[in-house]
Amino acid sequence: MFSMTGYAKKDFKIQDCSFSLAIKSLNSTKGLDISIKAPRYFTSLEPEIRALIEQVLIRGKVQFIITENNMSHQLLVNKKALTNHIKTIKTIIPEADNGSILSTVFKLPDVFSYKMGVISHAPGLKKCILSVTQDVLKNVKKYRKKEGRILIKEVRMYINNIIKIANEIKGFEKQRLINKKNKILDSIKKNVSHIEYDLARLETEMIYYFEKQDITEERVRLQHHCKFFLEVVGESDPIGKKLTFLSQEILREVNTIGSKANDFEIQKRVVLMKEEIDKTKEQLCNIL
Repeated sequence: MFSMTGYAKKDFKIQDCSFSLAIKSLNSTKGLDISIKAPRYFTSLEPEIRALIEQVLIRGKVQFIITENNMSHQLLVNKKALTNHIKTIKTIIPEADNGSILSTVFKLPDVFSYKMGVISHAPGLKKCILSVTQDVLKNVKKYRKKEGRILIKEVRMYINNIIKIANEIKGFEKQRLINKKNKILDSIKKNVSHIEYDLARLETEMIYYFEKQDITEERVRLQHHCKFFLEVVGESDPIGKKLTFLSQEILREVNTIGSKANDFEIQKRVVLMKEEIDKTKEQLCNIL
């Protein structure tokens, strides 16, 4: 089992320029949501970087960040663009303050540029970036696996608690049915003793009633769902969606038991099982 939470970082150099590459992964309900922040001269590599991330991380909200630690590029001013922008603004708003005009113009994207020198054309640039990306992705996956081991322990404990509580319910079933039967018989004696009725028909109706109130089938299905859940937890493939579906099935059986039981002791245990299911679903939100 893997968590969707992960983080890794690596510092590297290209010629005399120092960089840091960090990848952060969080849980997401949208599949794989990738955000890439990198210097402009790495833009052409984004499709290949995305492909590597998709291949390794599969699901999650992923932030990919490359930062340049020593800004070695010379900042250049495009004087022609600067002059043209100032003239245009003065033509449109003659009364505009010069300071305000400059402040506005300096924010336009074509006014400043970097003299990137040889870094953007450095031999092996692409190979270096993709190699570092692969290394960092491997470390993110290791982090996810470590987090996944913690989640396994938590989730197994919750499901085993549900199995244990469901076994306790079995001890109350027989007495519950006896109490229901006695209650119905007492009601019949008090209310319809003076009325003629078909005893065979009454017994048939009572059998049908008790079958509708029986929770054995739901309890057995609940046990099977929980055992299957524990089997799936041990798989190495992405299992988050499968476990989420199984948790819904477990909750369905617990709800049915609660609606049928009409017994205080069983209802108490239904509440406890629902609490364990909520804990399970909370953890499943972060499972790959």
